[in-house]
Amino acid sequence: MTNFHWASKMNALPYGMLLLLSALFLGTAVIYQPVLAIAAVLLIILLGVSISRPEWISYFVLLTTAISINFLYNGSLFGMEILSLYKLAIVGLLVPCILVNGLRFKLSYPLWVMVVLVFITFGFSSWLPQMTSSIAIKAFIGLSLPFVFLLINWKKEVAETHIRIICLLPAVSLVAGVLLQAANLHNLLDVEFTGAVRIQGANIPAHLAMLAFMGIAVSFIEIKRKPQNARFFYSMLALNFFILIGTGTRGPILALVLMLLYYFYDISRQYLKGRTYFLIPLLCSFLLIFAAVFMQLDNIKKRSFERTTETGIDLSGRAEAWEYFLNKAEDSPWTGRGLGAVTVANDGTLYKGFVVPHNEYIRFYFDGGYIGAILLLLSLLTVFSLIYKALAPPVKPYYLFFIAGFLIYSFSDNTLSTVQFIIPFCWYLNCLYRSSQ
Repeated sequence: MTNFHWASKMNALPYGMLLLLSALFLGTAVIYQPVLAIAAVLLIILLGVSISRPEWISYFVLLTTAISINFLYNGSLFGMEILSLYKLAIVGLLVPCILVNGLRFKLSYPLWVMVVLVFITFGFSSWLPQMTSSIAIKAFIGLSLPFVFLLINWKKEVAETHIRIICLLPAVSLVAGVLLQAANLHNLLDVEFTGAVRIQGANIPAHLAMLAFMGIAVSFIEIKRKPQNARFFYSMLALNFFILIGTGTRGPILALVLMLLYYFYDISRQYLKGRTYFLIPLLCSFLLIFAAVFMQLDNIKKRSFERTTETGIDLSGRAEAWEYFLNKAEDSPWTGRGLGAVTVANDGTLYKGFVVPHNEYIRFYFDGGYIGAILLLLSLLTVFSLIYKALAPPVKPYYLFFIAGFLIYSFSDNTLSTVQFIIPFCWYLNCLYRSSQ
C-alpha cells in the first residue's frame, strides 16, 4: 500500500512539473506575445477535446471549411503559407478520430495516384525554369490531404451528422461574413467592376458558390435517401439555392441543371401516380426558380455580356487562360511539367488571379501530362463506381447527376484544389458510402 502511495506521487511529479512549466510559459507569453498565448490556449483546448470527444473535433474541422482562411489572412505563419498550415492542422486534429474509428482503404485510389504523380514528376516530367522540388512536395501534400477524408471509417450516426453539417456550410459562411463585416475585417458583399453585386459571406463569391453547390446536390440526394428528414433537406435546398444564385457564379448553376431537370421529372412522375402531396414541393420549386431568376437576371447579364469577347460570352478570362496553359504544356504532353508546376506557370501574361487555369482537366494535364490526368480521372471514377454500387436504387440517379455535375463544374473551376469544394466533396462521398452500406 505504501509503495503504491509513493509510486503515485512519483508518477504525479512529472505531470505537476509539466503543468507548472506550461503555466509559466503562458503567463510569460501573455505579457510579451498575447496572440501567441491565445493560440496556445486554444490549441491545448482543442487537443483536450480531440482526445476526449474526437467526433466533436470532426464537426469543428468540417465547419471551418465555411471560411476561406487564405482570403481573410493573406500571408504566412511559422514560415508556411496559411492555407498549407490550415490543411496540416485539420489533419492533425483528426488524428484522434482516425485512431478511434480507423481507416478503410477501399476508396484510396486517388491517394495512390498522387504518389504516382510525384514519381512521374521527379522521374519523367519536363520542369519549367521556376519549378523546384519544394513546390512539387508542397503540391503533393496539399492535393493529397483531402483524399484522406475518403478513408476515415466514421460511425454511421456521426456520418449522418456530417451530412447535415455539409448542407449548413453556406449558411455558416453567411453568418461568419456578417460578423466579419461588423468587425470591419471582410465584406459580406462583393461589387465587381461590371457593377454586379455578389454575396460572398466569409469567402469569395466563387468559394461560397462551391459550398452552395454541395449543399444543393447533397440535399437532393438526401431527400430521396432519407425521406423522413425531407423537411430539413428541403429547407436546406431552398436556402442554398438562393445563396448560390446570390453569388452570381455561373459554373455551378450550369453544373446543377441535369440534376434539377431529373428532380422535376421524378417529382412530376410521383404526382401523376396519384401522390398529390408532391404538388406542394413541385409548385414551390417553380416559384423558387422564378424568384431567383428575377432577382439575379441583371447580375448575370452584367457578368456574361458586359464585355465583348471572341467567345461572345464573358468567361472572366478563362478562354485566354486555357489557351495559355495548353500552349505551355505542349513540350511535355505525356508526363507534364511536374506536380505543382501550374502554380508558377503564369509569367505575368495572364491576370494574377489565374495562378491555376480554372479547369481541373487542363491543370492535371499540365502537371502530369496525359498519363497523370488519365490516371487521376480513372481513380476518381473507380471511387464513384464503388459508392454507386452501395446505394439504394432510388438514390442512384440523383447520385449519378451529382457526379455529372462535379465533372461539368471541373471544366470551369478548381474543384480538386479548393478547400471549399474538395474537402466537403470527399467528406460527403465517404459519409454516403459508410451510411449506405
